[in-house]
Amino acid sequence: MPTEFLMPFADDGHAEGDPPSRAEIDFDGEIDRFIFGFWKATLPHVDITFELPLTLGALRKFKPVFQLDAKRRDKLIRAIAGAAVAVVQRLPHAYDPHTVVICMSAATIVVRHWAEDEQGRAARPPHRIEDARMYVRLLERDLHNICDYAWLQQRKAQRRHDIVRSMVGLSDSVGAVKVAA
Repeated sequence: MPTEFLMPFADDGHAEGDPPSRAEIDFDGEIDRFIFGFWKATLPHVDITFELPLTLGALRKFKPVFQLDAKRRDKLIRAIAGAAVAVVQRLPHAYDPHTVVICMSAATIVVRHWAEDEQGRAARPPHRIEDARMYVRLLERDLHNICDYAWLQQRKAQRRHDIVRSMVGLSDSVGAVKVAA
């Protein structure tokens, strides 16, 4: 009786049921962080202009050491789609929703690239993945700029509030001096 029936996959160096390697665990952890980051952007209390650029930047720079399986690819693409909807709904109306759709679609191109084998990648134009990463970077920077602008506006409002408060405090103390005199 051939041994291949007794011990399947015995020739590949792994016994069936071997635990995953550290590299496989790290890869899965990174994919889970991407899924979580995009899901987090859908939550109403989360500042997407702060959180989403972090996830987009990590996605853009990530160089997977393993091929992404179809199930995880689809889960990640659904998470990206949910984040895209949240961005379109919550960004200022001056920001073009079409740009969000293009850039988030580019993020899905990056994810699909991770799931392709070498033959699939070779069938695509070489500039495709770099262009997709650039579109992801555009949205990443735009969101970062919107976040920075909001922060500057908050600081400006706080300074204005502090000035008014100091003026009101001054007028109260001036009035108290006149009454005492």
